[in-house]
Amino acid sequence: MFHHRSSAFGPSVTAIQRHLGAVEEELEKIGRIAGRRTSIAATAAGDQLGDAISTMMGDMIERFRQSRQSAGDTAARFGSRALKLGTSYGNDALERVASEVEGRPAVALGLALGIGILIGAAVLGGMNAGKPRQRRR
Repeated sequence: MFHHRSSAFGPSVTAIQRHLGAVEEELEKIGRIAGRRTSIAATAAGDQLGDAISTMMGDMIERFRQSRQSAGDTAARFGSRALKLGTSYGNDALERVASEVEGRPAVALGLALGIGILIGAAVLGGMNAGKPRQRRR
């Protein structure tokens, strides 16, 4: 039914094979060129990405430095305010105690004596607490 006619199709098949071979070679060249271009583009993109990340990290570090400096300044201001407030309260308390001592010197003397006795008892009690007790016979 189907007869193979090599003579009639031979030159056409050969021409098609040559054309296909030429197309294949062209495609290989295009593939190599595209591969090189892709590699160059990927390298450039990586460099740009690295530069962008470096810039962003630098900005973040600078923000942290500024925040740290701002926090330090705020802490110094709060410390200064606390010192002024503490000094004011201390001076007020000292003036109040001085006026009470001038008004009632005997009460102040008795209070000072009582506090001294309590401190002495605490110190002596602490010294004896570390020693073992001896039994009397």
